[in-house]
Amino acid sequence: MKKYFHILGILGLLLAVYGVTSAILYSNVTWYSYFVVGGTFFLAWINQILKNDSLFEKSKIYLLKTYGIYLLFTILIEIVGRFILNFWYYPSFNLADKAIYVFLIGYPFAFFFIHESFKLIRKKVPSLAVTIILATLINAFIHEIPNIFAWGWIYTIPYVTFEILQINIVVIVGWVVLIAIPIITKRILE
Repeated sequence: MKKYFHILGILGLLLAVYGVTSAILYSNVTWYSYFVVGGTFFLAWINQILKNDSLFEKSKIYLLKTYGIYLLFTILIEIVGRFILNFWYYPSFNLADKAIYVFLIGYPFAFFFIHESFKLIRKKVPSLAVTIILATLINAFIHEIPNIFAWGWIYTIPYVTFEILQINIVVIVGWVVLIAIPIITKRILE
């Protein structure tokens, strides 16, 4: 796989761009899967070029374990955020769509994407606290803004109406939890 990693990186960039473009221009509700899968491969490629310990330089077993833990966090987040707190819903997805686009692809690859972006930011920023803040803000906006056009998921945050670029402040702050998942997962696996 390493031999063809540069091709996967370039294809990843194209896939991520397609995802965002299809969200903005065509309101494609499945845009996020293209974005996070493509973005993960692109960022992993950049991290590999920078010799920055890309997740995809790990063994297949390590990747499968990581995916499994990400899937468990996905279930936990959906139970708490969607079913208990009722913070969001998926207006266009049936049960099969949710299984594929939310559980199997959406969250796990979002966590891979976050991991790779965190490593990239961490290489340039020596402070862990500043890295977490930057990773939160960057990821929150690049993951949430295209959804304003596609509405793959819709937030229903009660009582708080303050928004930045049409994204509720609770959602932005909530990204700290999503940033923490890959960090926690890495600690679990070590």
